[in-house]
Amino acid sequence: MTKKKFAYIRVSSQEQKEDRQIDTMKSLGIDERDIFIDKLSGKDLERPQYQALKTVARDGDTIVFDSITRLSRNMSDIKKEYEYFVSEKISLEFVKEPVLNTQADTDDIMKKAINDIILTLLAAFAQKEREDIKQRQKEGIAAARARGKHLGRPSLKLNEDQQKIWKDLYPKWKAKEITAVAFMKELDIKSTSFYKLVKDFDKKK
Repeated sequence: MTKKKFAYIRVSSQEQKEDRQIDTMKSLGIDERDIFIDKLSGKDLERPQYQALKTVARDGDTIVFDSITRLSRNMSDIKKEYEYFVSEKISLEFVKEPVLNTQADTDDIMKKAINDIILTLLAAFAQKEREDIKQRQKEGIAAARARGKHLGRPSLKLNEDQQKIWKDLYPKWKAKEITAVAFMKELDIKSTSFYKLVKDFDKKK
């Protein structure tokens, strides 16, 4: 059976770019069709592409990660998954932590013991880093609120002409004398903005 080399890439959100990791994997000779990508947090293992990768990787195959943190940000999950792949005789390679690279056919007890110690330390650092990021985010939000900053989407505001149109047509729309579509057209806004304005306006009444 032909042995295959896969790559797993993870970024924490849709906004983050995976290009650098893809370039790294391609430079290692991994075909793009064998690269699995998730744009999700590393807090747990419920990631579709990661789970798909686990179903296709077989005895003798290799999976490459840019870093141990791309596998997970949870210490127990990292250790559990690492041990799973070793038991399935699937080799693991970590670009940034090559000391953790495994070889499915090795029986070197000392190497395994050393790997276990290093894995525990790096897994702990990965989880601690995630916890620190979350804490900084909480502190940043709290500080912004303390300064009176509005968090989230900015409030919608109508210009002077739109305010006049709103004042004139809102009662007519409420009385069903005009349609919402006609009202939106006069204001020159989209439906999502229109109904948010209605919600905000009704709250203030």
